Amino acid sequence: MSTCKAVMLAVILALCTGISRCQCPATCHCDGTVVRCNGQQLLTIPLSLPDATTTL
Repeated sequence: MSTCKAVMLAVILALCTGISRCQCPATCHCDGTVVRCNGQQLLTIPLSLPDATTTL
């Protein structure tokens, strides 16, 4: 399977399983469309951000 096809499949699966509609990450604080993860020493951006997130 080509890389492009694999990426497209991953995106489709993520959308179908609701990953993009997740709740506030456990290590962060959400207030409306703002997600704050200050002081958590995270190495990556959390994948489970709410759809309406405008500020991280």
